[in-house]
Amino acid sequence: MKIVQWAVGGLLAVTVVAMAPRQASSTLQVDSQKSIIRWKGTKFNGLGKHEGTLKISTGELMVENGKLTDARFTIDMNSLDITDIPENEKAARQKLRTHLLHEDFFHVAKHPTATFVMTKCEFKEDNLYTLTGNLTLRGQTKPVSFDAAFATLTAQRVAAEARLTIDRQRWGVAYRGSKLTNDLVDDDIALIIRLQTKAK
Repeated sequence: MKIVQWAVGGLLAVTVVAMAPRQASSTLQVDSQKSIIRWKGTKFNGLGKHEGTLKISTGELMVENGKLTDARFTIDMNSLDITDIPENEKAARQKLRTHLLHEDFFHVAKHPTATFVMTKCEFKEDNLYTLTGNLTLRGQTKPVSFDAAFATLTAQRVAAEARLTIDRQRWGVAYRGSKLTNDLVDDDIALIIRLQTKAK
């Protein structure tokens, strides 16, 4: 509320002006214990596959007046795990994991983290938004755009799930696996990002 005083014909008048409510803004920290990335890669044109997880180590989201205005998070590439090979097949699991961490794929010794930084968030429908931003992987930064469904989007808490598919060749993850046909490992990697912030 704002009070404005003004004079008319020597008389003092007072006008009360209703002010727009102050926009609520908040910066929320990503909860690394409740956030996860699930990945799936295929081979032989989809006839075979491997699946696993990655952990989000840090991140923050900014919400202003019920709208997401900024989002950024860091992925711990050393957390890469395999979930489609049974745990009792430890040798097979470790062999694949080691190869994915190797220079053939993500070269984690040189690039231990990947990052996403949002540049735009557009409302689509219901609780669905289209996020655009820059994904840095293996030291290369490329733009990406994907849809994210927000179960909660407030100044106190954010919970969302996004699904996207990236072409690994864009980030220099170029291993093919077959010198003859050059087509053992498919290019697309499917990602499901489940993200929650810490309670405020």
